[in-house]
Amino acid sequence: MVNVVSIQRPIKQQYAILVNYAPELSFSSLSLSPFRNYRATRLHPSYFSTGAKQGHKPKYQHNRSFFVVAAAVAVTASLYTRHLREEKLTTLPLAKDSELLREQKLSVAASSTASSSQEQPILSHSQPMYNLPSLIETVTRAGLMGSTKSVKEELHVLRKWHANRGYNGGIVVRDLSRPLFSLNIGHETNDEGKGFHSVDENVRGNMSQRECYYLYYEVHSNGETRQQLFCRGTTLFDDVITCLQAWCVHDEELGCSVHFGFNQHANRVVEDVLPLLVPPRGKEGGTNHATVEVCGHSLGGAVAMLVAIKLRKRGYFVTRVTSLASPRFCSGVEESNILKKWLPKETIRIEDDLDPVIYLPPMGVSVGDKLWFVKDKAYMLPKDSLSGENGWPESVWLNLRLFETVLNVFKTHRVGSYVNRLEQLVKDMNGD
Repeated sequence: MVNVVSIQRPIKQQYAILVNYAPELSFSSLSLSPFRNYRATRLHPSYFSTGAKQGHKPKYQHNRSFFVVAAAVAVTASLYTRHLREEKLTTLPLAKDSELLREQKLSVAASSTASSSQEQPILSHSQPMYNLPSLIETVTRAGLMGSTKSVKEELHVLRKWHANRGYNGGIVVRDLSRPLFSLNIGHETNDEGKGFHSVDENVRGNMSQRECYYLYYEVHSNGETRQQLFCRGTTLFDDVITCLQAWCVHDEELGCSVHFGFNQHANRVVEDVLPLLVPPRGKEGGTNHATVEVCGHSLGGAVAMLVAIKLRKRGYFVTRVTSLASPRFCSGVEESNILKKWLPKETIRIEDDLDPVIYLPPMGVSVGDKLWFVKDKAYMLPKDSLSGENGWPESVWLNLRLFETVLNVFKTHRVGSYVNRLEQLVKDMNGD
């Protein structure tokens, strides 16, 4: 038999001890010493109210019951979605068996003969074959920024890294607080009378002196100019604010609604980099032997996608886009269908299942072929296969594992983690 013995003390010190005792035991002879091994539980003061004595449940017990039920429902739903997801994963094609990861059959020079006119936004060469060693090097180069405290030091690190690996081209590192001469007429002119615009003073005050992107360019013996643009990921507090500006706005140039913060950042990068790029065919000094490749990590991955589309819209021959651990930037499926028509076929996004950034914002949509790392496996999902019932790998509610993601957030989002996963994929494909 279980009874409650109330011990008279000041109201803030009231306790109840749950004990088993014999019916013949006299309460008058009880002391605390026989019950020192029993657990004491502090009761809410409402327990001693009139309602509690009449057998009614106190308010705090109703709240506790609600949270218990809610937790049980959440756990049940989590277990069900995990089981459902594991079944669906068995139907996906493994990356090591994918035709998209074979050695490329088209050289850059051969593919540069494809049409790049605005009337034909999709490149005319065959299905891309992603070269993994080249992909690993591109991803590594995207992670070189943000390792120093100044733009000058950053430039030195970039030059040294590229020179040690046989890159003989030039490098330009840019931070957007220092305006270049642009094609737009502004309120200022240089010594030659050509107009250029400067960054607004209010904007300049909010932007730290950090690199925003770097451009690598190299002229080959056949006259082809290869230009590679690498967009930096989230480094400054201003970058966090950019990511949080997650409402979608309609962009006239893109013809659809996209993430406001990413689009604003992409516009600044495009306006800044245009004077550095070889003009496209059809413009003064333009050539059809100049290619552009764009790559970025995290915030830079989303910006890289938008920059590539805007450059293609303006006639530049963008041959490849690589997005690493990128957040979502499209407002919906219809918008993603519009944008993917303007991206080159060699557009790939690399994502880790435990990286929380790829699920943000939850209502957004991404584009491009998806190389997806899940636990110790990798899946290669062509962009055209991620629609309708087959679009579940894009679902936040089915794939986000909050507990594991929070535990691994500082590991999985790093560029080095993705490089290790890609290197392991190469070993798996070689049978090592």
